[in-house]
Amino acid sequence: MTYPERFLNLRLEARKLRQDCATYFRAWESQKEKAERLEKENVELKKELKNWKEKFGELEKKLDHETEVKEKYRGMLFKTAKKTTPSGSETRKPGGQAGHQGTTRPKSERIDQEKEVHLSHCPHCQAELKKSNSFCERTVEDILFSLNTIITRYRIQRQWCSHCRKEVRAVPKDTTENSPFGLNILIWILIQKYRLRLPLNLIAASLKIQYDLTLSEGAIQNMLHQAKRRFGPKYQALITEIRENQLKHADETGWWINGQRAWCWMFSSPESILYTIEETRGKGVPQKILGPSPPGVLVRDDFGSYHATDCPQQSCWAHLLRLSQEKAEKETASLEMRDLHAILKAMFLELSEIIKKDFLQTERIKLHKIYRGKIEQIIKTDYAAADAKEIQTRIINQNTNLITALLYPGIPLTNNEAERNIRKMVVTRKISGGSRSNQGAATHAVNMSIIQTLAKKKDSLVSELQSLLAPAMVGLVLEKGE
Repeated sequence: MTYPERFLNLRLEARKLRQDCATYFRAWESQKEKAERLEKENVELKKELKNWKEKFGELEKKLDHETEVKEKYRGMLFKTAKKTTPSGSETRKPGGQAGHQGTTRPKSERIDQEKEVHLSHCPHCQAELKKSNSFCERTVEDILFSLNTIITRYRIQRQWCSHCRKEVRAVPKDTTENSPFGLNILIWILIQKYRLRLPLNLIAASLKIQYDLTLSEGAIQNMLHQAKRRFGPKYQALITEIRENQLKHADETGWWINGQRAWCWMFSSPESILYTIEETRGKGVPQKILGPSPPGVLVRDDFGSYHATDCPQQSCWAHLLRLSQEKAEKETASLEMRDLHAILKAMFLELSEIIKKDFLQTERIKLHKIYRGKIEQIIKTDYAAADAKEIQTRIINQNTNLITALLYPGIPLTNNEAERNIRKMVVTRKISGGSRSNQGAATHAVNMSIIQTLAKKKDSLVSELQSLLAPAMVGLVLEKGE
């Protein structure tokens, strides 16, 4: 190959290399631009991912808070069925325990009828049997279904009072004014409605099955309104008794009036239970029922409406310990929260033992000062964990109301009595869904107060209701022959 030919080939190869180099450079620039664009998109996606993580975290915190609130209010109304036992201890078996003395129902001393029974044939081989002179006894107590109602026609004299110059008429015994139904039917309905908590349709069905008596739900409701009017003075007496008692409990729960939100309030003393259904959950309700400056101590939960009531108050330890235990038992619970729950639990156990002892005022004042210092120490502690801070805030709000029971005899540390009483209305609300009118709500509150108060006293419910519902002139009424 000559020199010119070789030089020409080299020029061609160099030209091709320059073209390849330009092609590769353009491809590199294209990839570089693409990489820069992807990098920018990656940065934007990272920012967007960070924002979504923050939003998810906020939603997760909100969900945890809503769950805690739900469990809090559920715990106020219902006690958990879960029972814990100390580690290593045996679980108590259901039923009678070893060494338990069994009991049997005593035989009735009253015998209404006697019957003699014998077999005509053997139940095994069908052979004919003869009578014998040997007997065994068996006493059976039973009820009768489809009893007929007793219908009475009264001939009531139209009498003239020359002193008042008015015509007067007697209201027969065991009846109610202006009603075609007797007093016993009214009492039976009251017991079914407010003691057994049956809805009106089942009360009507039960009357039909047992007594072949047809009553509409409207007629039954009218009889309940009639009872409410008769119970009015007794209801006012309950308010007075609770106001003047040295120990009173209070609690509230949701209610419905014709689909609208309302509130059922419960106030009680050791002798009385009173319900009132109001459209508000405000502080005016406790002030209206308890009065401006009631004597004694009010035991309640930490709901803010009670703070304005001007009397010594004992906050419920059960609510506080229930919430602190829930937070302390979480997997994410802080060490501060677990320590705080242990402190509160130990303090409650100590206070429980103290109030069981005889009340000595000088000693109780000293103990109150000691435990007030313990509460102040919890309040002043600089907690870093959010769960411990939340419980600390509740203690700050309640403060020495947690130890008021030390200064007064016979005051409990918990509001469990109120929770048991308010639960009766909760069960009723779940069955009936509330009330259909304001009049029905007022009737339910008054009648339920009277029935539950009488049941609390463990007196004869029927005889007590008979005396309360009897006509005012019953002592003046005479029947023929008297």
